[in-house]
Amino acid sequence: MFKETYFPEQIEFKASLTLETNRIPDPYHYFFRDGKLLSPVTGEPVENSITRRSPLEESEHRAFQKIQRWFSSSEEGLAVWISPKDSETGYGSTKIIFSDILYDFGFRKMLRNRAICLDWNSNQSLLFARSIGFSGDDLRESPVFLPGSVDITDTLAPHAPSQAALIRKGEDFIIKEKLKAELARGWRPPIGPFAPSCGRIPGSAFGVVYADSLNLSEGYFDCPRCKGPIPSGRRITTCPHCGVRKEDCSQSCG
Repeated sequence: MFKETYFPEQIEFKASLTLETNRIPDPYHYFFRDGKLLSPVTGEPVENSITRRSPLEESEHRAFQKIQRWFSSSEEGLAVWISPKDSETGYGSTKIIFSDILYDFGFRKMLRNRAICLDWNSNQSLLFARSIGFSGDDLRESPVFLPGSVDITDTLAPHAPSQAALIRKGEDFIIKEKLKAELARGWRPPIGPFAPSCGRIPGSAFGVVYADSLNLSEGYFDCPRCKGPIPSGRRITTCPHCGVRKEDCSQSCG
């Protein structure tokens, strides 16, 4: 099993954003204790950061609770959670979260997640969901649960072969670990050309919990130049979206 190294939240955030905007699978884990999924970075229950201020956020909260209950009661399996692209609500691309159950070297139960961003519209998202057994009406509220014998790469390969290949070889974990190490040494992250999935709804389950593979509870503020979301409370002085520095923007950015 590949061992993940956990860095401070600012580095984890930048790494996930870099992978997402370059269309590379974003892998991360959650631990489990007392019936709750926990962030390995903060040690806090993931659900503590989910806001419920709108019908959309309520539906995502219900989806997360379903995944948490499934994980608690299952020994193996695969959960597939789909967030369709929706420009009106701020979802810039479709994101699929593949989550499977595994155990670390100490036989501790963990949830392994991989966030995949795709340039699908809502109809394409629904067609994919139907192909793996979805039969409901609201994708965001209804994760699909599959048996442990189902391979993520087999499910993904017909739709995103390059991302499936990275997962099959375990290269997505290697890429992320190397990226975090570089970021820790001060390297500027190579933000890609693609839109992030749900940056404009930072408090929803997808926006806070699954968007950046973190439990980001402090909230966000908007970059004064590009208006992209930046997590607050982390002393971030350079926008991870457009690269503008705080000192450059104090007078020139409107």
